Amino acid sequence: MLITSFSKLSRFPGFYLIDSGFDLEYRVDSPREIASIWRERKDLGIARSGMVVANPVAQQMDPQLHATTLANGMKAAEEGNITGKAVTPFLLEYFHSHTGGESLRVNIDIIKSNAALAAQIAAAL
Repeated sequence: MLITSFSKLSRFPGFYLIDSGFDLEYRVDSPREIASIWRERKDLGIARSGMVVANPVAQQMDPQLHATTLANGMKAAEEGNITGKAVTPFLLEYFHSHTGGESLRVNIDIIKSNAALAAQIAAAL
């Protein structure tokens, strides 16, 4: 699987944050470059494997609010014996109900930003 970020940063974006704290292996600077990689993978016969395009959110959640909410959410998940695949939906709901609308604002930004980037990539293809 190729993981690529469309960003000026060399760090993998977090869901609600611009920087997850993890370094990227590859970074591109335009939808045209993403389309080029897509075409090259198809030409090489490896397009059936995954390709992640990580698009950082434009206006992140306050990092302190994020850290506090994540720590409290993880503690609540542990106390509720929530494990495995159930953790992600639990944490999404926890963020929704404990950030005073901030996670919703960021989610809306993510949807708009990802839709715009997908359209730019499609146009470049």
